[in-house]
Amino acid sequence: MRKTPFEVTVLIEDHPCEAMRVISQTGMKASVENVKLREQTTDHVVVFEKEIEKNDILKLKSNNLKVLRLTDRKVWVRTNGCAVCKTLYASDVVVEKVKVIKERNLLYTLLVPNNSSLKELLYNLSQNKLKVTVLNVSEISDTELTERQLEILKLAYKLGYFNDDRKITLTQLAEKLGVSAPTLEEILRRASRKSVKYYLDRHT
Repeated sequence: MRKTPFEVTVLIEDHPCEAMRVISQTGMKASVENVKLREQTTDHVVVFEKEIEKNDILKLKSNNLKVLRLTDRKVWVRTNGCAVCKTLYASDVVVEKVKVIKERNLLYTLLVPNNSSLKELLYNLSQNKLKVTVLNVSEISDTELTERQLEILKLAYKLGYFNDDRKITLTQLAEKLGVSAPTLEEILRRASRKSVKYYLDRHT
């Protein structure tokens, strides 16, 4: 029985995400670099393998998606939250990475606080008649930050969370990241502990 956080890779087939469905239909290859979950909508930062053309953006917009070009290969796509996104939003897990395997088949890398949270997530996804397969479960290194932890630490630092006159509260930061305040507090605590250990191991 796992009582400490661990990383899980799951495959969700026949995924209902509108953004991923449209991207797959265009024939373009892409992966989701980041996802911000909200109660009703989901923002996706999508990175394409090749430079995207103006016509590619128009194709995406023609499907009633809200699209903002960020770089030559990266776009920001907003959709109404699908069953998967709503389930993840209501759960205790943190989405670290999302990758499109093929049309409507997505691979998720998740940071999970404990076994109970994983069981609850899998049960809730199954209630939406989604086919979910757990591909890998791995321990999280005591010293190595996960991609999500590093991203959160960077954002917290940038927005002044660690300042003496704290520029942003835990609740406000959690809202920006699309996670609950208790979940964010646990992530920050563990990430900070790893960072301190990394520093002390090299300077003591």
